[in-house]
Amino acid sequence: MRIVKPVSNYAKGRVEEGNKRLTRYGLYGVVFISLAVPAGLLTEFLDPGAGFIAGFIVFTPGLVLVLIALSSWQECAHTRKGIQGEERVTWELSHLGDEFLLLNDVMLPGGSGNIDHIVIGRTGVFVIETKNYSGKYVCYGDRWFFQGRRQKYNVSSVSVQARNNARILANLLHSLGFTVEVNPIIVFAHPLVQLWLHSPTIPVLKGGYVCNFVLSQRPNFQLTEAYSQRVADKILANNRSPAANIAPT
Repeated sequence: MRIVKPVSNYAKGRVEEGNKRLTRYGLYGVVFISLAVPAGLLTEFLDPGAGFIAGFIVFTPGLVLVLIALSSWQECAHTRKGIQGEERVTWELSHLGDEFLLLNDVMLPGGSGNIDHIVIGRTGVFVIETKNYSGKYVCYGDRWFFQGRRQKYNVSSVSVQARNNARILANLLHSLGFTVEVNPIIVFAHPLVQLWLHSPTIPVLKGGYVCNFVLSQRPNFQLTEAYSQRVADKILANNRSPAANIAPT
């Protein structure tokens, strides 16, 4: 497997910035909260009856800063989890032969988000939507649910998302004169995910089965290495991922 486009540093940079905010605001917030009681006691000693108000005035900004820190932590946790899932799938795909090309984190004109992975090789072009979910998920066609203890909860349709990404890529390549089949795939990378699948509209795989699936396909038009490279070059030329990537520190 040849990696033509690595994972963007943009998401990693967002995690790094979130971690900095978590540390900075969390530390300041704890300092304010820890000073609230001493400030209240000192004020009460100097001005009886005013201690509670003084303590509350010092405590309030501390609480706000802690809440900001917790919000940053939650945002970072979701982004970090997504990055970990994409890295697992990238590592798995690296076991394919060098006749296959991999582009990570691609954004195309007309798309509303990024494509996690695009694999190009003799067995076709594959758009992979990676999810690093844990827990139980149920699929009925294009309808997806998270299975709680007592009931199911609607979640965004992973299959619709993957199919839309594949359609956008297929339209782009066809408009450029390429004869290729673009195949959407969903990969659940987390080892603890449980899937209950009922007539899914596109292939849904767990981590560890992606390479075998890619190698087992038999397209009507088999891509040569030179043709695959041309396809990858055109995708890169139309990629609109953030240019000013944030380098991780």
